[in-house]
Amino acid sequence: MQEVFTFSPDCECLTHHSSPLTSKEQMIKYYSINGELVPKEEATLGVTDLAIQRGYGLFDYFLVKKGQPLFFEDYLDRLERSSALMRLQLPFSREEIKHQIMQLIRANGMQEAGMKLILTGGYSPDGYAPAQPNLIILQSPLPVYPKTKYEEGVKLMLFEYHRTLPSAKSINYLIGVNLLPEMQAAGAEDILFHANGNIYETTRANFFIVKNDNTIVTAGSGVLMGITRLKTVELAKRHFNIEEREVKLTELETAKEAFLTSSTKGIMPVVRVDDLVVGDGKPGAVTKRLAGLLEEEVERIP
Repeated sequence: MQEVFTFSPDCECLTHHSSPLTSKEQMIKYYSINGELVPKEEATLGVTDLAIQRGYGLFDYFLVKKGQPLFFEDYLDRLERSSALMRLQLPFSREEIKHQIMQLIRANGMQEAGMKLILTGGYSPDGYAPAQPNLIILQSPLPVYPKTKYEEGVKLMLFEYHRTLPSAKSINYLIGVNLLPEMQAAGAEDILFHANGNIYETTRANFFIVKNDNTIVTAGSGVLMGITRLKTVELAKRHFNIEEREVKLTELETAKEAFLTSSTKGIMPVVRVDDLVVGDGKPGAVTKRLAGLLEEEVERIP
């Protein structure tokens, strides 16, 4: 009999779960494994899966608001792009995956939640070559960050690194997880990757700077194209000048604002990078304006 691993609730933010489980965590009764609803205590993955053997797999993550996945089609587009880049064939059609997601939302009865899709490398016969992927869908309580992070801004820690296959949302978080002790000791929210004089992204978010003339700048290639990034760029183009291009590390010194975008963070102001204070060290007007516009965009979704 093959050994198995069991799943536990997971989200895109760092959280601490005390025992016993919270009432929201207790609401999660089911996960979906290859299209089948499974009680979460019985959800398993065989140890020969390439996700375990070699850390090969991909995932996506989005929020559920008012019982509906937020920006659903955009996230499914990215899931398909990641699967193509990593040469893992989705085992179900787009419509079937949508059905499985909605089925899990109804089964757990959570109108506000996080949803993670994991596509594994499959049960590899030789422990190296990909096989038929397993599709796992996990629902978790809606992550919430303290208001102070938005009111006061956060700090980032610089690290020289550029992800392999950055356009694919792989499960490889080796650098980020390994550097957690240093990041936490520095009081940083996340790690900002840079290489060859260019800024790219953080471990779990896209990064933007605001120049003195209110032009917004973000990396136009070599990063994971986040869906919150996409929506932020669309909104910014209606009100500001925006540049998607190489962002030089030296531009941090003259930036008057900086912020992160991600599914769970929304738009989060950055006020310090290592020892460098960004602008006046407070969340700026452009960041606040964009955050408000994004909130309005989300609220308009029926």
